[in-house]
Amino acid sequence: MAARTLTAEPLAVAPELVGRPLASPVRRFLALAVDFAVLMLPTIALSLVVALTALRLADPPAYRGLMTAWRGAELAEGERQASLGELARLLVRVEAPGLPAEVEEAVGRGDLAAAGRRLGECDLLFALELGEHGTPAPQPNQVRVEIQALIPDLLRAVTLYGLGAVYFTLLTAGRRGATLGKRLLGVRVACLNGHPLSLVESLERFVGYLHIPGTFGLALGYLWHDPNRRMPHDRAAGTVVLRVARLPRPPRSTRTPKAK
Repeated sequence: MAARTLTAEPLAVAPELVGRPLASPVRRFLALAVDFAVLMLPTIALSLVVALTALRLADPPAYRGLMTAWRGAELAEGERQASLGELARLLVRVEAPGLPAEVEEAVGRGDLAAAGRRLGECDLLFALELGEHGTPAPQPNQVRVEIQALIPDLLRAVTLYGLGAVYFTLLTAGRRGATLGKRLLGVRVACLNGHPLSLVESLERFVGYLHIPGTFGLALGYLWHDPNRRMPHDRAAGTVVLRVARLPRPPRSTRTPKAK
């Protein structure tokens, strides 16, 4: 491998960028919050699809029981009890709120028919919680099937990171240089060399976000201490976050109507 010597390339800034206003920390935080809000629902939807697919492959009876109860399919009494029995086994595993003790006991002794019969006497309430809101306890004889409980925490984290990688990489790369949140807040990412950010550089910049939780948030201090407000992921990708002016509105037409 050829020996390298220190050059000024990583320290040089394209002349057209010198003197451009930097994005404030508040704008950067707000832009990131908007981006996370945009990603929340697609992340939950994709996580749920993956979780249901995994459940269908790993435990087909429990999946069929869940779908039967969710869709409210009309079945013969024996088929319904058998289906609900498989669902009861799943609900015991995820510790569904309001699940009667009789159902847990029947599942524990392997009597899924009895578990399905008792579960059939309950009202099933399917719910999706996006955060911790102190959900009240279910009403008597009501079982709350929490959809988010079907999504393992690891799967949810992997899905969030994967979608985030695609979202931030594609929207930050190129001449656009801005996610939806950055566009809304009037900021964009620019390479110090003045060239558009490549897909590899954009992905590298996104991966660099891991330094924030990795340093317990201490790296956020660069937004105030660094003269160019470059955080470690900006340094890794050779970027800076600039404040951009909003596009001016087109002038209204000043033509006077023609006389009739």
